[in-house]
Amino acid sequence: MADPKGGFLWLKSLNICDTFGLKDHGEYGTLAAIVIGIIVPVLFAFLFLGKKRGKVRGVPVEVSGESGFAVRNARYSELVEVPWKGAPTMAHLFEQSCDKHSHNKFLGTRKLIGKEFVTASDGRKFEKVHLGDYEWETYGEVFARVSNFASGLLKLGHDADSRVAIFSDTRAEWLIALQGCFRQNITVVTIYASLGEDALIHSLNETQVSTLICDVKLLNKLEAIRSKLTSLQNIVYFEDDSKEEHTFSEGLSNYTIASFDEVEKLGKESPVEPSLPSKNAVAVVM
Repeated sequence: MADPKGGFLWLKSLNICDTFGLKDHGEYGTLAAIVIGIIVPVLFAFLFLGKKRGKVRGVPVEVSGESGFAVRNARYSELVEVPWKGAPTMAHLFEQSCDKHSHNKFLGTRKLIGKEFVTASDGRKFEKVHLGDYEWETYGEVFARVSNFASGLLKLGHDADSRVAIFSDTRAEWLIALQGCFRQNITVVTIYASLGEDALIHSLNETQVSTLICDVKLLNKLEAIRSKLTSLQNIVYFEDDSKEEHTFSEGLSNYTIASFDEVEKLGKESPVEPSLPSKNAVAVVM
């Protein structure tokens, strides 16, 4: 729309003439303003669209001996075998992470304050637990515990060429034990804490475990099947929150038994150089 003097109201409203210094150039200035007002946005649009189209994430590649094709990541021409450089195994990756985030929170544990049984509306009774606030350990603190446990396990008498089984519910020490074994290239067998006696016997004998790591409350189950175990030599137990001194029956006297804390202390006093695994080593048997 033009005003009586031949100007363009919409250009005036956009102040294009003022912006580009064309106000005093008459009709030529107005024409230049029109051209700039149209071309500049179009150029920006093309540049933006071109940039988006240029970001290719996948590239089709031929699959030898098979019909069709596969798609690989456009950033890499070869197979990516590790997530980060210098981390070919879980043990290497764990050490890198702990070094990089040494002061950050890592593992949080809530201590047991008390237990009580409550009765539901249908008459059934349930155990209710009361837990304290989270107590945190940093990556650096956990890495020190992992290193101590790894050393202590060997000092306890475990043969690094044999397997370790973890028979426990999830807890901070579960992860510390797992990473400790990885640090000495020891294969870990994971066993559900809910397994019955027959399944537990099969799991331990089939994998030829020589060291068992378990909750102290599960030692009674172990005692009941001890005569049927063929390879077990060492037992490391997680202590409960009561911190009471535990006594073990004569039936377990043939095994070397130590608490998790004792193994950590042993490793701290007598450190052993780590033996990190190769990428072809077996990490876990499940």
